[in-house]
Amino acid sequence: MKVALAASMLLLAFSPVEAVEINELINIYGSLRQEIIFRNPEAKETIRVMDDGYSRVGLKGNSKISNSLSGFYKYERLVSANDGEDDGAVRGDNNELRQVHVGLSGNFGSISIGRHYGLYYDYIDDELDRHRSHYSDAIVFGSLFVSNSIRYDSPKFGAFRFGALAELNGSDPLGRAVDERIEIAGSISDKGLSIHAGYVHSPNQEGLFGISPTFNLGAITLAGVYQKLKKTGDDDKLLSIAADLGVSPNNRIRVAGTVKRTDNTPDLDEVYVILGGDHKFSEHVLLFFETFRKTTDVPQLSDESAVVIGLRFDF
Repeated sequence: MKVALAASMLLLAFSPVEAVEINELINIYGSLRQEIIFRNPEAKETIRVMDDGYSRVGLKGNSKISNSLSGFYKYERLVSANDGEDDGAVRGDNNELRQVHVGLSGNFGSISIGRHYGLYYDYIDDELDRHRSHYSDAIVFGSLFVSNSIRYDSPKFGAFRFGALAELNGSDPLGRAVDERIEIAGSISDKGLSIHAGYVHSPNQEGLFGISPTFNLGAITLAGVYQKLKKTGDDDKLLSIAADLGVSPNNRIRVAGTVKRTDNTPDLDEVYVILGGDHKFSEHVLLFFETFRKTTDVPQLSDESAVVIGLRFDF
């Protein structure tokens, strides 16, 4: 919170703020996503747990500095009802920082420093995570968040836009410098058809490439995602197809299928199938469900099926 308040004061210092601008400078927002998960691991009993479904709360704002320049900030935390004990919660990262950054925007686009959504995630993996899947972590390769980074997003040049992100040089546990992380991505969009591409170089792998064509047909959005993660002596490949259908103004259905293959273990190809939907009661309240199934060519203990039922409140 201190970071967000400092960012607010910085923007105030550089620009005169009238009362009508306060709503733009300080905005509290969030999303509470409580859910019940029924998990059926391979050859084990059903597990019933409650989870927070990536609930978050944040503070964001922007302020005009000149006719062509604005400042902005965002401070966002993951919130969890889990008390931190080993009580079966799916994740143990309660109250973790999600996004904390401050930046400038104008005709040149925007540039910001801090902790961001991964650029590759925004351009490629979001085509899968748009389904709000509780299990989407299993079928994406990009990092959801990147700390200690500088991010640039271009304006649109006709049908084209692009971005770049650099994570600054850090150190390993022994204090030795490690390579910097670089992410670049771009999109071409025209008449409902978009093609997204991205590349990541980071210390823990030799390269990650992804491409995703998407097509919007009004009520239905179709997406395909191909990703290749190059590692030392081994490559992972992931191919996904997803569809998002609006069956009525308040109801949507989503389905996604993914095949994950590791070159050196072709007999252990993993298949993920996710089917879900939601009903929108109002602008702020959403009821959602999801079914998940993971299978392997040769059955593994990690195989499982699951059902997720939850209620989401956005503000």
